[in-house]
Amino acid sequence: MKESKRWRVLAVPALAAALVGAPGFSPAMEEGFYMGLSASAENLDATPSRITDNTHPMNATTSRGRTFSTRDSDTQTISGFGVLAGYTFRPSNRELYLSAEIDLVYHGGKARGRLAWIKDSVLRAGANNVPDWPQSGEGWPDNWTFEKNRSYGLTLRLGGQPDFLTSMLGPDSGLYALAGIRRIEAEYSLSYEGCPTTEGCPGGREDESYVQGSDRTDTDYTAWTAGLGLHTPVGDRLGMQVEMYYTNYEEEDLLLLDDNGPPHIRVVHSPDADGIGLRLRLLRHF
Repeated sequence: MKESKRWRVLAVPALAAALVGAPGFSPAMEEGFYMGLSASAENLDATPSRITDNTHPMNATTSRGRTFSTRDSDTQTISGFGVLAGYTFRPSNRELYLSAEIDLVYHGGKARGRLAWIKDSVLRAGANNVPDWPQSGEGWPDNWTFEKNRSYGLTLRLGGQPDFLTSMLGPDSGLYALAGIRRIEAEYSLSYEGCPTTEGCPGGREDESYVQGSDRTDTDYTAWTAGLGLHTPVGDRLGMQVEMYYTNYEEEDLLLLDDNGPPHIRVVHSPDADGIGLRLRLLRHF
């Protein structure tokens, strides 16, 4: 994890502790059941990596015994729209509130990039007859996209109303910290081209063995999220919340080519992602 991200993650529990210990709290959320809608804009950072492994003992390529790896990254702003339901209750001191919530979000937008062509330097060193297109066993150039389709999760929020918010946002506004776990359904897509045969496609890109194709993998990611938010009433039993949050995905390894059959090449893609977002929520209390 990058150092700046680590500081953001560590800041959330520290702020939550400060929130609990702050003097002068009073209730800022109605106790009971609530439902609502949400809209978000998220800065999605996707970083896929690829390993092309020719170490299988029966590997039949000219790159036998060698492994090639590369990675790429892209950052894009994506959107999210969702529905939610939860319940708010108060501890015995009634100065803080705790809410438990489930939600479903549909996302739009994608990150995209290109994994570089990793040439076999041993194969091509001093050779004038190696064609200038991706050969079997090399790391082929792959155009990739990463897209979140939908997500659902469970989130806890701990909050109250510190005195310093009264003059700024009104007597019924509040501050809270959030933490949760999510299941994210995402799509990782590739388009590729190259020569899959050990003969090297003598007819060039017009050779019948030369391939151009695409692949798509639907993957479920487990992710955790943390952040801070502000709450203020906007009407009878209506509340508005603004949140800033950070989401980190568990990296998934996608086996896109196994080495069980000729020419015994193993290709693994590992898309990794995280995001920082701003979310607007409208709640109706019952």
